[in-house]
Amino acid sequence: MKQLPLFFDVKDNGYSLKDDIEDSNHNLSPDTYKGIYAMHKYWSKKPHNLVANYISRYSSKGEIVLDPFCGSGVSIIESLKLGRRAIGIDINPIAVFSTLMALQHVDIRVLKSHFDILQQEIQPEIDKLYHTECPKCGYSQAVTTHTIWEHNSPRELWVACPACQTAKAIKSPSRKDLETSQNPLEKPRWFPTNELIENHRINARAGTRVCDLFTKRALVALSLLLARIRQIPDEKIRAIMEFCFSASLPQASNMVFVIRRRGKIGGDETNARVEVGSWVIGYWTPPEHFEIHVWRCFQNRFARIVKGKQEANSIIPSTAEPLFSFTELSQSSLGYWVFRGTATQLPIPSESVDYIFTDPPHGNRIPYLELSLMWNAWLGFEFDWEDEIVISEAQSRRKGANDYYRRLQQAFGEMWRVLKPDRYISIAFNSLNDETWLSLLNGLVTAGFEVLEVAPLEYSARSVVQDSRKNGLKTDFVLTGRKNIKTNRSEFFVNESRSQLEEAMLRYFASRTNGAETHEVITGLLTPAIPLGTVYKVSQIMQSLEKMCIYQNGWQLKPS
Repeated sequence: MKQLPLFFDVKDNGYSLKDDIEDSNHNLSPDTYKGIYAMHKYWSKKPHNLVANYISRYSSKGEIVLDPFCGSGVSIIESLKLGRRAIGIDINPIAVFSTLMALQHVDIRVLKSHFDILQQEIQPEIDKLYHTECPKCGYSQAVTTHTIWEHNSPRELWVACPACQTAKAIKSPSRKDLETSQNPLEKPRWFPTNELIENHRINARAGTRVCDLFTKRALVALSLLLARIRQIPDEKIRAIMEFCFSASLPQASNMVFVIRRRGKIGGDETNARVEVGSWVIGYWTPPEHFEIHVWRCFQNRFARIVKGKQEANSIIPSTAEPLFSFTELSQSSLGYWVFRGTATQLPIPSESVDYIFTDPPHGNRIPYLELSLMWNAWLGFEFDWEDEIVISEAQSRRKGANDYYRRLQQAFGEMWRVLKPDRYISIAFNSLNDETWLSLLNGLVTAGFEVLEVAPLEYSARSVVQDSRKNGLKTDFVLTGRKNIKTNRSEFFVNESRSQLEEAMLRYFASRTNGAETHEVITGLLTPAIPLGTVYKVSQIMQSLEKMCIYQNGWQLKPS
């Protein structure tokens, strides 16, 4: 089997991206991603209750919280829930769109009525693309709900039949099935032809277009659905339906792989259980993959959207209103200003923000814009590749370490400028790379922040990839600093003394009664060093762990 791309993990009966978490150092258990946070996939979502804890700790009701890398809007949502005003900025259009869709109140009855109209008008047209003969009763207009493709050809159909009330009958494709799946009679409306940025790290191959991620039949169905959605006259409802359409795209694509569970079913070893996977991060089309009926993808996602909007109606204060400038925000008692922009040029007055919580791109860990191209292309969003703060292995982008550190430093400078004196900034970050880690610390100090604390921000689930490695980081760190206008801005220096590091490690393990995970060791060694202006290299900590310790339910010192 082809090796899976980086960053995948098991969730329920499928795979999805998450970044690894468990319990917080503030004695809180992280909540899972559900309701408002489960409407649309996005990467590196932080556990909302732990983010809320930082916001509560460093700001007060009515104050302004800024997140210049807002992603899907966790910090913005939690700020409003806590009675703060919020500013959310991101360079990625789908991130801004997702944040705005999460915040909006909507009449659920009106939303469902528009869905019913869509279903009446467009589902029959989409069903025609998937018609097949029922293997049980022979009804000619049964519907193929799932097609398993193998090496560019349909191999197995799952059929639902309204005539004999069969929910799932399995059959091999007939000659007609092969023809309708590969050459649908209906012509597609508009669909995106944008080329992916070649980047082998995320399985984006040269010459691959967004439309190549879908079967010809799925393209027809998606184009029909999107064209009908865009005829909805109500602007708010239309936007939510487009949001739902975007959220359903991964499951409608060729990137949904087949999970085959080992073991017997009914005593037959050959009849192994087959389950539906989901989109793995990156543009990887498995040799064996699903094609799922497009309306089913949309309908299933709509159910999540309804749950999310019901929660939004209850947790986002009705007095919180969308605003369109800092002047409007400063004059409101509770509101939010969310827009597309870059953290290197904040359109915010100096010394006007009370607290910053943000999660900047972690070096080359996640190329957000490249991975969002599928969503942005289908929705017709435009964006600027050049201004993204990222390290990308896509050679055509020329986004190397120097560009990343320069832009990140500019962003820290802007954050220092807009933050009020003696107020706090918290940066979530995940890296075991020495250069990235030191550049982050020194970037904050150079900008003028006094670094006060490094603490793990635990997640609600762990990645299979990282859990399977004893040196997996399994957490983000949160660096908290203060805008101290009297700071001397002296940079951190590296303590490369192996003997001092090993002595510090012995003291750390002497204080513990059980094993420690990698992130706990790193936090335990770096936290005491922060006030002294010195840090150990993370790579040296890892080397010392391998030398001095053994991993058995956590790191423990080797017997002397």
